[in-house]
Amino acid sequence: MTHPADLLDVVDGRRPVHEIRRDERHVAFLAERPVRPGHVIVVTCARVDAVFDLSVEAHAALWTFVHGVAAAMRERLPCRRVCVSVIGWAVRHAHVHLVPTDAPGQVPGLDGPPLAAAEMAALAARLRAPDRDQSRGGAANSNTSSPSQVRR
Repeated sequence: MTHPADLLDVVDGRRPVHEIRRDERHVAFLAERPVRPGHVIVVTCARVDAVFDLSVEAHAALWTFVHGVAAAMRERLPCRRVCVSVIGWAVRHAHVHLVPTDAPGQVPGLDGPPLAAAEMAALAARLRAPDRDQSRGGAANSNTSSPSQVRR
C-alpha cells in the first residue's frame, strides 16, 4: 500500500482489509505486507498529509487511539514490545505503524553514520532556538544547555 488513495479506500470501506479497530477518526488494520505477523497500520479518517500536520487535538487523539491498539496487541499477541514507526514521506496520509516484537533487530533500525561534533552542536543550537509559532508547538523551548551538556 503506497498511495494515499489506498488509505482513503480503506477508510471508506472500498478496499478490503483485515480491520481490527475503528472509531470516528481512525482505522486500524493489519498490514498487507507486514514487517512481522501482527503488524498494524493506524490511519486517520481525515486526509491529512502527515502526522505533524494534525492539529494538537487531533494529534493527541491519534496517539490515544494508537495506545489502545498497542495495548491490545501486547495483551493478545505473543510479543514483548510493540514498536512504533512514523515515516511520513512515501505515503502522504497520516498513519502509524505498530509492529509486535520479541527481540532487538526485528524492525529496521534508524542508525546512520555519526556526525562531526561541530555539526551536532550546530544542529542542537538550531533546534533549541525558541519556536516562532507558539500555537503549533506550545511554549517556547527554554532549554539553554551548552553543546558540552549532552543528554542521553
